[in-house]
Amino acid sequence: MAKRAFVLAGEVPDEAGVAIVATASGAPEAFVAGRPASLSLSLTHSHGVAVAALGAPGVPLGVDLERVEKRSPGFLADWFTDAEQAFVAAAPAGETGLAATLVWSAKEAVMKALREGLRIPPRAVEVAPERGPADGAWRPFAARGPAGKAWRGWWRADAGFVLSAVSSAGSGAPRPIG
Repeated sequence: MAKRAFVLAGEVPDEAGVAIVATASGAPEAFVAGRPASLSLSLTHSHGVAVAALGAPGVPLGVDLERVEKRSPGFLADWFTDAEQAFVAAAPAGETGLAATLVWSAKEAVMKALREGLRIPPRAVEVAPERGPADGAWRPFAARGPAGKAWRGWWRADAGFVLSAVSSAGSGAPRPIG
């Protein structure tokens, strides 16, 4: 799937020209025709669904896909900031699972853009999403990472999943290629 994204983006004529390897941090790194790819790459998968995201050269990029599910109060207390816990608590009846999954997915996307994943404490990242239904529309979120670094991202919920994408550069909502 990641190799196909490079083909669809016009980087190579076929998937044989792309290699994807894991760095020491576990983050994916792409090589096109034996050289480091010029496009940023992030990968995610959950419950048999996978997504590859490509971004502008040199721009940190993170993408995360999570199945919508309720999270226990202990999970929220351990991994979410006070503001994030309040966001989940304020969700309309029946939407706390969506709100919690959205916060977790957005946090994971930022941690992937940092190329650290869960090697940094999730509470070191705080997200502030725009609330919305699971209708497939892209909605923005803001985030602060370690040392106060600002991030801008987008999320959408559809078919029981939340997909979040973030980059350090301001950008419009993600769009499919190909």
